[in-house]
Amino acid sequence: MPGPRVEPPFYDAPIAEYPSGQRHSQAWTEYHQSVADKLQSMHDGVVDGGDAAAGDVGEYLTASGSVTCTSNVAIDIASLPLTPGDWDVRGYVGFGTSLGMLEVRAWLSVAAASPATAWGSRISLGGGTTLLASGTQCVAGPWRLSLSTPVTVYLGALARFSTGTVTAGGEIGARRAR
Repeated sequence: MPGPRVEPPFYDAPIAEYPSGQRHSQAWTEYHQSVADKLQSMHDGVVDGGDAAAGDVGEYLTASGSVTCTSNVAIDIASLPLTPGDWDVRGYVGFGTSLGMLEVRAWLSVAAASPATAWGSRISLGGGTTLLASGTQCVAGPWRLSLSTPVTVYLGALARFSTGTVTAGGEIGARRAR
């Protein structure tokens, strides 16, 4: 989060001369130090192969889950609380079935089990007898969220089938972009 703006002391007369030929007053020296401190405190992300700390650029969060589906009923696979910031969010859902599915969907939303307000993707094969096989996957996102307050993001799914059992399992992941 940016702090107060640092203004250079334009009207402060130089009082110190340095061997390099530069002349600075104490005010200018403090100004340059404050700019250097601000730049140092900016989060540049991780460059050592480790994980970014909470609040740093590159922070990565995940959540996963699996559930048994009821035909044509929206469900949540996983939820992920996000703190304020700029996030890139993605998810996937894999479906397992004993007999087949007519339609599957996956989405990301800030409302629980709510495909109407969702961001995601949908695979839909119709015709009554056309069945999607076990192992069918849907990808949800990417979705950019710029948050000023904490929000929970849900990975939702829906499967439409006439007989058998369908399970849905997946993962939601979010990376702090800035």
